[in-house]
Amino acid sequence: MEASRRLLRGPSRALGGAALAAALLLGAKPARAQLSVTEINPDKSTLDANDPDGATGGRVNGLARASDTVFYAASEWGGVYKSTDRGRTWSRLDRHLPTATWDVEVSPADMNRIIATSLYDGRVASLAGVNVSSDGGANWTHPSTAAPPVGFCRLASRRDEPSAFGIAFDQADPLRVYVGTSCGLAVSGDGGATWRYVDPTPANGANDVWDVAVHHGGVIDVCGDDGHRRSTDGAATWTTATAGGTPLPSGRCSIAASPDEPHVLFAVVGTSIFESDDGGGTWNTRFNNPSPQGRIPFVATNDRAGRSFDLWFGDTSLHRAACATPASPAPGGSPRCPPSATWAGGFTRDAGAHDDTGDIAFTSTMGEACPVLLSSDGGVYRNTVAAAPACHTPAWEQPDVTPHGLWLFGLGGAHRLGNASEDLYFGCQDDGTFASRNAGAASPSWTNKDCCDGFDAAAGPGQVAYTMCCFSPEPANRLFVRGGGMAGGGEVPNYPPGSLPGFTFPDVIDRFGTNSYVVITSTGVFVTTDITANPITWGQLGAATSPAGACGVRASGPAASPTFYVQAGNCSGSSADRVFRYAGIGGGGTWQPVDPPEAAPAEGFGVFTVHRSNPSRLFASHIRAAGPRMIRSSDGGANWSGDTVLDGLMSGAGVYRARTVRGPTDFTAFNGYVQPSLVAFDPAHAGTLLAGAVDAGVFLSRDGGTTWSSVTDNSGPPANPHIPRPRFAYFDRECGSFNIYVGTQGRGVWRIRYPDPDAAGLEPCLARCEEAREICLDEVGAGGPTAAQCVRVFTRCSNRCRDCPS
Repeated sequence: MEASRRLLRGPSRALGGAALAAALLLGAKPARAQLSVTEINPDKSTLDANDPDGATGGRVNGLARASDTVFYAASEWGGVYKSTDRGRTWSRLDRHLPTATWDVEVSPADMNRIIATSLYDGRVASLAGVNVSSDGGANWTHPSTAAPPVGFCRLASRRDEPSAFGIAFDQADPLRVYVGTSCGLAVSGDGGATWRYVDPTPANGANDVWDVAVHHGGVIDVCGDDGHRRSTDGAATWTTATAGGTPLPSGRCSIAASPDEPHVLFAVVGTSIFESDDGGGTWNTRFNNPSPQGRIPFVATNDRAGRSFDLWFGDTSLHRAACATPASPAPGGSPRCPPSATWAGGFTRDAGAHDDTGDIAFTSTMGEACPVLLSSDGGVYRNTVAAAPACHTPAWEQPDVTPHGLWLFGLGGAHRLGNASEDLYFGCQDDGTFASRNAGAASPSWTNKDCCDGFDAAAGPGQVAYTMCCFSPEPANRLFVRGGGMAGGGEVPNYPPGSLPGFTFPDVIDRFGTNSYVVITSTGVFVTTDITANPITWGQLGAATSPAGACGVRASGPAASPTFYVQAGNCSGSSADRVFRYAGIGGGGTWQPVDPPEAAPAEGFGVFTVHRSNPSRLFASHIRAAGPRMIRSSDGGANWSGDTVLDGLMSGAGVYRARTVRGPTDFTAFNGYVQPSLVAFDPAHAGTLLAGAVDAGVFLSRDGGTTWSSVTDNSGPPANPHIPRPRFAYFDRECGSFNIYVGTQGRGVWRIRYPDPDAAGLEPCLARCEEAREICLDEVGAGGPTAAQCVRVFTRCSNRCRDCPS
């Protein structure tokens, strides 16, 4: 034993005695083959029956019909999904590697030929933009000709970091297909096997073409950042608004044509709806938006019997306009669709579907095609009214298995005894808050507690505090405290001054002891030692409004004398934020800055974490002009060392760009991002860390960051799944195994499980705890742990041993 101790004393001084004890319990780094990575997302909302805005699918931007039973869905951040039962159940097409997808369409001549578009995927040799499948989505190719020519785009970054948007097959010639891209219009004459690029506005370099419609024997209409353009000769020449006419505004858009007249067009740009009755020569008919928000509105047309057709419009809700074609159709004349005050709808929340629409799909019956699927921020909903004409007043129902494209804004948990029993909580964009009490089970059960935007979650045994929005009247963002599984409880009786931030990845609330929480508001940082009191007593840490721009908080150390770290800035993970430290819960202190190494004015922190029980142990990404790098400190930020091994993993050894220029960030922003998106300490085992990159994968260290292994490199198949944008981690040790729960932006929640090499029964486990205590006590002194800390380590260790049957 003495020889073993001598070998361990070096690392113990670097990590601290508590870290040594944890490292001893952890043992050697697991081989990758020992890891299991499991998606554990909810399939269906338990809130749906009472509130259709409770959902589990995450946003779906585009839908496509292959047959009246086979459909495809392009998820905003989670990839492409397929249903073979008319939308009742959905499965992910894992071989389509870009995950931020925009549209999907099926060849009218071959139901197995699929084209999908996506936003930039971070790869140096990008696979994003246009992808083609010839086997119903089982496999995908990114043709070499799908890249724009050198020098063709308005900016070089549009070629280096491509994105693509709307897709249209020519129904009269199904081998001809057109795709709007960030660099003009991509055109294929062979069903997507090869591509050429066209710029409808060649005088200023190719720009964003957001949508395209091909109709009436090959007429092409596009809209985008250069407004509307039309071609009647296969994209060789283009026309636009006539002199003196009203042009279509430029910007993100959706466009559709009347099924009866090639010169009658409809478009939505921003939140404004337009009609042109002369082929785009003028857009002087403008409809009032019946449900404006501007998430990503769409227009679609659907032929009806006789000379009638419907215009479907989706924004916050879904609406249907009953339109008519004149007996002698000709360009010009009066609008074909009536004022929006007469449109039917809205057909979302009141009709059983989630608000904030994405797309609509119809059956194949010509003349009276029924709307069969609707997509939105809640995923995909199916129409339970199957026959015309009643189907045109849809009644939507959530699928039995939704797409799993959830965009998380928070994740937390609390330990419970037993392998299956574990409290896990998360909040996500627009689909609400979720709780499971058996997160360790093969298929956890989930309760969808609240709608709609759920944010932070800080939990302890039998209690969870979380924030969510959007309420009226103020406060828009509110704080709730409930029991285990989000049972009982409710909104706190009173708030600290200011308003709670929202839509940031770092938590604005954290727990530092029983009933003890720290909260960020717009006027500062506040603590309470009894969140169950009525009223709650809130104490401010430091001066009012300090630190300025606070957007994330973490607590470390004992409940009686914690240390708080606050991140201030944008909190996106890609901005150069500042970090500040505050000791204790008294209000008379000041926030002390924590600087990265060799800090320059434009440098700062991206992702940041502190060990739960040791406020001196920090890990972060350093955002700098030369590119991001991973750094760590064992003395509270006084000194930092780099982690070049993790840097290499973050870029996939050069496969991915460490920093993108036009990478998608949130909603439809192309602000660029850096790869590091997550770093987290296991609070009970200081040697264990998890890190993640936006595109490159998820990585594990079991020796304090000295060595790292890949959990997944995002190559796609179920054995090595694509887990994009990991943002959160919660750690749990169970009998014979360790679990790490990972929350993502776009693929919901995952569980990483690996065996505990020291699980050999109760007595050997307790013996290792005793050994760890002795080693810890050897290190008591200057710069090391206290005797009390060693006792706490032993108690925590032995309690975990007793969790498991001997």
